[in-house]
Amino acid sequence: MPNQKPGAQTSPKASQKIRKTKYDIIGIGDCTIDNFIEVKEATVTCDLKHEHCQLGFRFGDKIPYESLTILSAGNANNASVGMSRLGMRTAFYGTVGNDEYGQVILKALKKDKVDTKLVSVQKGQTNSHYVLVYNHDRTILIKHQAYKYKLPKEAADTKWIYFSSVGEKGLELHPQVVKMLEKNPNIKMSFNPGTFQLRLGMKKLAPLMQHAEVLCLNKEEAQGLVGGDLDDIRGLAEKLHQAGPKIVVITDALNGSYCLDGGVLYKMGVYPHKPIESTGAGDAYATGFAAAKMLGLPTVEALRWGSRNGANVATEVGPQAGLVSKKQMLTDLAKHPEVKATIIK
Repeated sequence: MPNQKPGAQTSPKASQKIRKTKYDIIGIGDCTIDNFIEVKEATVTCDLKHEHCQLGFRFGDKIPYESLTILSAGNANNASVGMSRLGMRTAFYGTVGNDEYGQVILKALKKDKVDTKLVSVQKGQTNSHYVLVYNHDRTILIKHQAYKYKLPKEAADTKWIYFSSVGEKGLELHPQVVKMLEKNPNIKMSFNPGTFQLRLGMKKLAPLMQHAEVLCLNKEEAQGLVGGDLDDIRGLAEKLHQAGPKIVVITDALNGSYCLDGGVLYKMGVYPHKPIESTGAGDAYATGFAAAKMLGLPTVEALRWGSRNGANVATEVGPQAGLVSKKQMLTDLAKHPEVKATIIK
């Protein structure tokens, strides 16, 4: 820019005025129908640190369940709904089948004012997952259909993208997303890799990592990618940052979350809540954090947005019912000024 001092940063508002786009953010990834099955007759076994827990049933038994709830879901789907509720002009790119479940997802997105023009409707079944809910936590049985993936040109008409979980076939989206970001360097990406993406390992994820403005994942996922001590949060965050992401966020369930930004490591507590079921809490956290950064808020405030959004989702069944509006976000955070990030030296 003319007359701009070396090293000076353009304000978020100025950048938005210069580059007008149709969308503030587009969610990219698979969507699913989640079938929530609440069970009570099960056992959980853990190691001495109460980590690496396993959910167990008696082999061959008929296991009774308490309830069944069917909801629209999927990481990027959840984030798109969350962003829309926080006041963003939002679209979603994913694939649904030409079945009844596909229509359920499309109707749910439209209800939350998420633009569905980029959604691909293909012949066959819509992705369907089964969520076993036990004692406020969940285990998910997942299956991704073998859709054809082609990122539409309109996906570049945005300021941000939120890229998340896809199945094995969906991994062909990776080079398409990288190519779009290389052609449009003004687009920022919040990256929240899913199961099949994480299995690729750091080397194959490197092209995406190098374009990430924000990387958000949980502690176990972070260790799985870079190795090292599970409890060495700084070490995990620094290794991830070295791979390219400007900001690294690591969540640790009810223990709170951490963020490495500009060489500073922050620790964020959990917003007060009474958990019912945690599916989608991580998506909600990443959504709240990214939305705050999109609005130009400092990282310490973005951590509060993430914490509040994630906690509220955990008070409802499913990944979207508890996603908060911008008005609710501001009101709730004002009630709890004591919930704030601290710097870890």
